[in-house]
This record gives sequence, structure tokens and C-alpha cells, in this order.
Amino acid sequence: MSHLRYDVTTHDWVIFATERTRRPHDLPPRPEQASDTSTCPFCPGKEGETHWELFRIPDPHRPETWSVRAVANKFPALTLEAKGGFTERGRHFQQYDGYGAHEVIVESPDHFTPMALQSRMQIERVLVALQTRYRALMLDRRLRSIILFKNHGAAAGTSLKHPHWQILATPLVPRMLRQRHDIATDYFDRNFKCLHNVLLEEELSIGSRVLAMNEAFAAVLPYASHLPYQVRILPRVFQASFSQASWEQLGLLASLLKEVMGRLYTALGDPAFNLTFVSPPIGDEDEDYFLWHIDILPRLFTQAGFEMGSGMSINPILPETAAQELRDAALPAG
Repeated sequence: MSHLRYDVTTHDWVIFATERTRRPHDLPPRPEQASDTSTCPFCPGKEGETHWELFRIPDPHRPETWSVRAVANKFPALTLEAKGGFTERGRHFQQYDGYGAHEVIVESPDHFTPMALQSRMQIERVLVALQTRYRALMLDRRLRSIILFKNHGAAAGTSLKHPHWQILATPLVPRMLRQRHDIATDYFDRNFKCLHNVLLEEELSIGSRVLAMNEAFAAVLPYASHLPYQVRILPRVFQASFSQASWEQLGLLASLLKEVMGRLYTALGDPAFNLTFVSPPIGDEDEDYFLWHIDILPRLFTQAGFEMGSGMSINPILPETAAQELRDAALPAG
């Protein structure tokens, strides 16, 4: 029987309808486009084809080359050159100049190796680069929100196959993030506890939705997962913002992230996915209402008319079932 579960972090209901996995699918999966490294601007030797370099981590074995690069996005959604002025074009039509930052983190010189198959050290270098640029952008007081994200696969919206991340800093807090922060703030004001921290403690005590953990982080499949096999990684010691994680913690996060991505890679066959870091607005790093976290969202099904029209998710796989499948999945070699 189908049932609905309430997501206390977003105030949304999610429909779980496991019978929908038996629906017929006449259309074959959309094939990934072939990748041509000769035209890839992120491959070694093509550094001149990207915008200006913001940060790099040298290759430890060949210091004259790089292992991770941060560059300005060549086709930015927002730019630091914009004036950032606010105008009204009628009573209900408001406009804000496109001030912000849009950066790319090239996570490896290797064009073909996905994150699930990269070394723990390489993933740690990527996390260091992400945090370094995050902290740099925090210094701009005109910015209010910094979103770190990774798209993998055509179904997740990626345009270049070479493994990379993006950073988008905005002069306002997007509605969905603002709603999450408001819900967490309201819970803290009423209970004097962090909602995400309470949920993590309950997940660890129940255990059925816990995928993996170490001394610093835990990976769980949320009770009201909006997508099949959604995984959330949270710090086990309270931190409001990703900017506060120590380098030692980044090493432990890299280990857990490699395991989680490896199990998804094996169980689901290198699925398309979106990965996002969720932190509070700039300026709230010292507040106690929010626990930063990572959401990994496999893109196995296309949202259809009901989801788009209602904003409510339909998930055909219970997170307890998905967690067990991922725990049973073998890790890829390497």
C-alpha cells in the first residue's frame, strides 16, 4: 500500500508508492553523449581555454602540474562585475542586477574517472578547494548565499563530461533554502535544539536508514526521501556551516563520500546525480539553528506532470529498502 511521509525539514509531504516500480517503460534510457577530449576545456593543456584561474592544488607527484583547479565560469549566471542595483518596473515587477559569483572546480585532470573511482586523497583535495573558495566568497558582504553543487550525467543537467563542480554565490537567499532555514529557526526557537541534529540522533538510534558513518560524519537515507536512493551526509559534531570544517574533518568526509559514491556507483550503475552542500546564509555561521549537510540526489526517474504541478514528490522506493540495497552493494576496486 502507498503512504505519505512528512519531511519536517521542508514541511513537504512525500508519496511512497512502491507499486510504481512495476510500471512498464517503453522508451529506452537516453544514452549519454560520447565525450571528445580534444574539445574539452578542462583537460590538461587546455588551461588557456578557461576563464581566469582562481585557485589550484598542485599534483603532489608533479608540482609543475595541477590536481584541482578553480576557475571563473566562462558562461556565468551571475558576475562580480554587475552593479547589483535594485529597480522596480511597476508595482509587481522587481529586478535586481545580476551581481554574484559563478565558479567551476575541475576536480581532476582525468577526463574519464568519476568521483566514485577517484582516490580518497583526490576527493580530499577537491573538498579543500571547495572550502577555500567558499571562505573567500564569504568575505564579500554583498553576497548572502553560497551554493556548492555537482551535476553528473546528462539526466542531471551536466553539459561537460569532465568531472567538475560549480559554486554559485547570490546576493539573496533562494526561496527553497530560505524556507529550510526558516523551518530550522522556528524549531530551534520552540525547542532550543537544532532540528537536523535531532533528526540525525534519531536516525542513528534507529539504524535502518543509516548507510555508513565514521567518527566525524554519518550518511543516512532520509525518512521522507524525495527521490529514490537519496543520501544525506551530516557532521556528527555540531557545525552550522561547511566553512567551519577542519582539514582533519575534510579527510574523514572524503573517506565517507568515497564510500557512499562507490556504493551508489555499484548498486545503480554509475547513475546521473545532483550533489549539493546546504549551509546557512552568510552571517549565520555562529548560530545554533542549522547543521550543514550534503544531499546526493540520484536521477533515476523523470519528474512528470503531478510532481511539476503540485510540488509533491512520488518516491517508488522506501528509504529503508534503498539503504539495505546500498549497504549490500560491493565497493568498486581502487
